[in-house]
Amino acid sequence: MGNVRALVEDALPTRLPGARVAPDRDEIVVAVPGGRARVSLVPLLRSCVDQPRQAWPQLVADWVAAVRRELPDSVSTDLGPVDVAQLRLRLTPAADAAATDSYLAMPFGTHFTAVVVVNRPGRLDLLTLAQAARLDREPAELVRIAVRQTVERELTTLDVRDHELPTGGSVRLLAADGNPFVTTALMSVKRFLPDGADHGALVAAPQYSAVLLHRVDQGLRDGAVALHRLAGSMFEAAADPCSDQVFWWRDGEFHPVRVVPGESGGAVQVRLPEALAPVVARLDPPTG
Repeated sequence: MGNVRALVEDALPTRLPGARVAPDRDEIVVAVPGGRARVSLVPLLRSCVDQPRQAWPQLVADWVAAVRRELPDSVSTDLGPVDVAQLRLRLTPAADAAATDSYLAMPFGTHFTAVVVVNRPGRLDLLTLAQAARLDREPAELVRIAVRQTVERELTTLDVRDHELPTGGSVRLLAADGNPFVTTALMSVKRFLPDGADHGALVAAPQYSAVLLHRVDQGLRDGAVALHRLAGSMFEAAADPCSDQVFWWRDGEFHPVRVVPGESGGAVQVRLPEALAPVVARLDPPTG
C-alpha cells in the first residue's frame, strides 16, 4: 500500500501542515499542544484495499479531513500570517463540502473543486476562512486575486508540447515539473486547445503538474482509449497524482468519459456522455 502512504504524504502539507507519515509504522504523527498525536493509517489502508485505485485520492482526502476534525482547534487553524501576494488557486478533484467547510474553496463545475492556497516556501497551505477574514477583503476578491496570480506567475511558463498517439492524432501536454498549479489551466481550456477543436477536447489531469488535451474528431473512441491509458500510466507513476479520469470538455463543461475493459479479452467499451449524443452521432454515424 505504498501508493496510499504517498497520497497521504502529498495531502498532509495542505490539509494538515506539520503532520508527517511515520517512516517505520502505519501511522501519521501530528504536533499538538504539549506533545504529539499518533493516528493509525490502518483503517484507511483497509478501506483502500476494497476500492479501485482511482478512488484512493478521495478516500485519502476524506480521511485526512476527518482526522483534522477530531484534533483540537488550536492545531493548524492558524498557520501564520498570510501575504496576499502568496495566494494561488489550485484545481483539485471534487471534494465533499464537509472536507472544505473551514477553507476558502468552491465547486468548479461538478467534477472539480477550486481551492485558494497560500504558496509558502516548501509547502502549500489551504487558506482558512479565519485567515481570509483577517485579510479584510471579500472572499470573491481573494478568489480573483488568487486566479490572477496563478495565471501570471505559474501558468505563463508551461512546457506545451504535442505528442503523437499510437491510434493517430496527437495529445497536447501542458507540464511544469514541480508546479502544483498546472491543473488550474483546466479553468481556461480553450486557451490551450490546438487549432480546429470545434467539438472540444478530451482532457485529463493525471498529475497536478501535468494536463493532457486531445482534440475531438472522428477518431473519438480510439482517442479516448489512448488518452485513458496514457493518463492512467502517468497517474500511477506520479509523485503528485491528481486523477486518472478522462473528460470531454465542450462549451465550458466537463463530461466524464468511461473506458471499460472488455470481458474475457473482448473489445474495450467507450461510454460517451449522453448529453453529447448529437455530437457523437455526427462524428461517428451508424453504419449499415
